[in-house]
Amino acid sequence: METLKPMPKAGVSQQDWAKASPAQKRFWAKSRNGKSKPLDKVAKDALPPHSETDERAALGCVLIEADKSPNEQEAILTQLRPALFYDLRHRSIFEAMVAIKMEDHALDTVTLVSFLKSKKTLDECGGQDYVAKLADDVPSVWNFPTYLGTLREKALRRWTIAKQARLGELAHAEELTPEQLRAEFSEIYEQSERIGGSVRPKLKIWRAKDILKHQVPKHLALVGDNEICMGYDGVVVMAGPGSSGKSLCTAALALAGAIGKGTWMGRKIHRKFKTLIIQAENGITRMKKEVEALCENHPGVDIHGHIFFSEPPEGGLPFHNAEFRTAVRRAVAELQPDLVVIDPWSQVATEDAAKEVVDKLAEIRSCFPAGDQCPGLLIVAHTKKPRAGEVHRGRSLTSLVSGSVALPNTARCVYVLLPWSEDPEDSRIYWCCPKLNNGEMYGASVWHRKFGTMFDHDNDTNPLDWGKEAENDDARAISEHDLKAAFGEQQFLTKAALVKRICKIANAADKTVYRAIDRGGYLASLLKKDDEGNLTLKD
Repeated sequence: METLKPMPKAGVSQQDWAKASPAQKRFWAKSRNGKSKPLDKVAKDALPPHSETDERAALGCVLIEADKSPNEQEAILTQLRPALFYDLRHRSIFEAMVAIKMEDHALDTVTLVSFLKSKKTLDECGGQDYVAKLADDVPSVWNFPTYLGTLREKALRRWTIAKQARLGELAHAEELTPEQLRAEFSEIYEQSERIGGSVRPKLKIWRAKDILKHQVPKHLALVGDNEICMGYDGVVVMAGPGSSGKSLCTAALALAGAIGKGTWMGRKIHRKFKTLIIQAENGITRMKKEVEALCENHPGVDIHGHIFFSEPPEGGLPFHNAEFRTAVRRAVAELQPDLVVIDPWSQVATEDAAKEVVDKLAEIRSCFPAGDQCPGLLIVAHTKKPRAGEVHRGRSLTSLVSGSVALPNTARCVYVLLPWSEDPEDSRIYWCCPKLNNGEMYGASVWHRKFGTMFDHDNDTNPLDWGKEAENDDARAISEHDLKAAFGEQQFLTKAALVKRICKIANAADKTVYRAIDRGGYLASLLKKDDEGNLTLKD
């Protein structure tokens, strides 16, 4: 490694400069007695950074596409926004273009001029000749990315000027701790990264004909029947109790993406995809064992180029922190994953309120690109502990997801995996997809957990037998003493009232109690009905 010499106080001689390496020259150019090189002073009467030529050219590109491709025209238009234009004429023209498209009219020079005339703003926008010549000054629409890049750069510089006052306030705010200052600076930095970027419209209205014309890009589908997909609404939840195999299952999913074909948990893999697992529970020792097993079991698969794990951050997964979001945003930009896994949700949201879920999802999504380039999002969540005798099946399994109902309600797909039994040596899990909004529902299945590879399908265990043994055991656990205590001094009770009392005394689910008193067993033999259908104890 080259050792760079500090710049002498008297400067650098021509002889030393001629002999210096490029790295040494750059080092000297950036320093002066250990300090950064001062920037050129800006004239007091200088206008804010802008480029009238690039602003005109960007608007011209929109009009050029009028006769070629309405879809491409809209794609160009959605990448622009008012703040990119310094010239008020160009800003007004852009806003008029957006208004024309929102009214579902064709956007060309003629309709643009007519619209501005109707709004009596044509003269303010430079007049008819000025607007008509916008498209004439553009050599090719293929230069639009260059124009857009210049507009974003100028907008960022104007925004920086506007933030000078705020930075001055922060510098003199001695009541702020260094941590608070860093958080403020990170927030400003995060805003700067968004300046000039494309902004998702607040509300976009689809007409029926727009929906019928839409062709779903093939790259969006990753797994199953619209189960795990890329795109802004591709949110999936995988829930299960602690130590049930959720992390192993997500690693198997990432492996399936690296393979790019076959199935995962019985669901079709549509193509190769890269997975970024942002996790907060497994340290380097556990991760090394898992990656070694993945590589050993699948030597021909590019594990290193398709699967990425995060080191558990200190303090959980603080998406509320601007610095953390910036780090995630950089990782996503560098790795370009097709799927991002957040494991577990309990390290993201500390409260169960629905607002907390909505806010946290917004913070996570702010780290991803917009539109069809947004990676799919898989959230690993814990399940609530069911009451004694409470067995869920089918759609009711979504109620087991811990936290607010807003999480499973927001997801388009929900997976639930539960240990088949309490035996720690029993590797079977009950696998079910109780919610699938964009695809066709399918039945539950039974699998065996595996470390460093895919789970094995269990063909011998009938998934319809899920929970039956537990149900019967719990029903038998309700005693005669519980039954008598429920009546107390009351002679007659309706069945609903009796069940409610037994649930409270035995800490059992209502379904369990109904089974205990309805199946003709010992408890049922102790009860009889009066003429009105109320229950009482036999003599």
